[in-house]
Amino acid sequence: MSLALTDRQTREIETFCQIARENGAAITLRELIGLAAIDASERELEGAFLSDSKLHSRFLLESGYVFERPLMAEEAAQKIVEEENERRERASANIRGATRFGRSIMGGTVLVSVSGSNSYLSASENEDVDFFCITEANGMWKFMLKALVLARMHRLANRDVPELCFSCVMDEKWATQAFRTRQPPIFARDALTAKVISGTAAYDSLLKEASWMESYFPVFYKMRLREAKLEEPHGPGPVSAVKGGSVVVNSLLYLIVGSFLRIKSWALNRRLTKEARHSSVFETKIGRGHYIYESNRYRNLSVIYEELAEETARRTLFNSK
Repeated sequence: MSLALTDRQTREIETFCQIARENGAAITLRELIGLAAIDASERELEGAFLSDSKLHSRFLLESGYVFERPLMAEEAAQKIVEEENERRERASANIRGATRFGRSIMGGTVLVSVSGSNSYLSASENEDVDFFCITEANGMWKFMLKALVLARMHRLANRDVPELCFSCVMDEKWATQAFRTRQPPIFARDALTAKVISGTAAYDSLLKEASWMESYFPVFYKMRLREAKLEEPHGPGPVSAVKGGSVVVNSLLYLIVGSFLRIKSWALNRRLTKEARHSSVFETKIGRGHYIYESNRYRNLSVIYEELAEETARRTLFNSK
């Protein structure tokens, strides 16, 4: 029996292709199955594209990747597939390097993972390696000081490796609250895509706290829960089992290191603005229990995700009546 995609799934395919394009990347059939909750194999989904005249006219398949046909000739698609394979190989190499470095910053953490373009396996040349880390309670700024110093030393000793960037760091209290509270869909996808270096048990615990993610990406969410259970737990245990740090030390380092990072962010944003790299200009969200920066590109993608989630909710409500 051939697979027939619903209007909702077709719309989600269009949106995820758009998101991939905004990121300068391509998307695979396998990724679409997880994101759009399509109950089919890659071969069955490919058959649905090829057998449906409308889908076939709108999308081009090449080596397991999906492209929007009006924007892509077959020759160009083949070239992009080659480039995308290079990006995936580059990201895999970056993750291996980040894993080696990550072992040096595990102390005082419950979770160390790679996020950003590398976690999506689509790293361009000179792409920074972004880390998503969760520390023990009241230990975030001690961790930040150590991580920044070690990252700088690592860069000085290895000039040919990418910059290491701690773009999303939380302590366990802040993280637990963030994961329990319903967040935008882009938060869910980033969290589900993170490549865990240390703290599989803690990651599994946080995903269970965030059952709301299933409403956005039901297949992807269940898949990540299964994977977290199958992986051998390493690093600290569940978040609630981790001992906290010193409130006084954390507050003092927040004032010192946090002030340094505010000045550094301001200077970097000035440089990005002068270079007309407006999509890379970012907003820093900083507090005693968190340090997060969000670029303009991230916020633009967030809007696309939100629009898709709202449309899906409207369709679900309409079909239930």
